[in-house]
Order: sequence, then structure tokens, then C-alpha cells
Amino acid sequence: MEVILLERVAKLGQMGEVVRVKDGFARNFLLKRGKALRATADNRAKFDGMKAELEARNLKAKGEASKVAEKINGRNVVVLRQASETGQLFGSVTVRDI
Repeated sequence: MEVILLERVAKLGQMGEVVRVKDGFARNFLLKRGKALRATADNRAKFDGMKAELEARNLKAKGEASKVAEKINGRNVVVLRQASETGQLFGSVTVRDI
């Protein structure tokens, strides 16, 4: 099935590209989550109209992510966990620990 990507999808393509994927992947993942549209003539015309809006949304999300990255960058986090004598942790550090 050919689909038009509405956003960047890892290992598949960038926004606006028309790619061929397996039918199940398109139906169960891309179309269901709103990441793609079927590549019909009507949807191609619809996408051309939506392209500016989608690009603005992507730029806004990228800007918000960069603000968060600036806020976090350079911070030190101290986590108290049980470790061996050589300094290796017995468990993992999760988001909940931070």
C-alpha cells in the first residue's frame, strides 16, 4: 500500500514522502496513529493544503524540545543506589529514580 507520511517515521521516511509499505503496517500502525494517509489523488491534494500547517506544528514541537534540552543541559543528578566495591550498580536507574 502506498501512503503519504504526515510526520517523520524512523527507518521509513520524512514528512511528505510517498512510500510503499505492507498493508498491515499501514492499517495497524501508520493510519491508526495518524502518521500517514493513503496515497490517493484526493489525499495528495488534501496533503498539499495541510503541508504548511504540519510544518508549523513540527517547528513548534522542535522549538519546545530545544527549550527543554537547554534547561536540562549541564545539570548533574545524584542517584543513591546500591553498588559493588568496583562501583557497578546492582540495578538500573529508571525515570522514577530521577
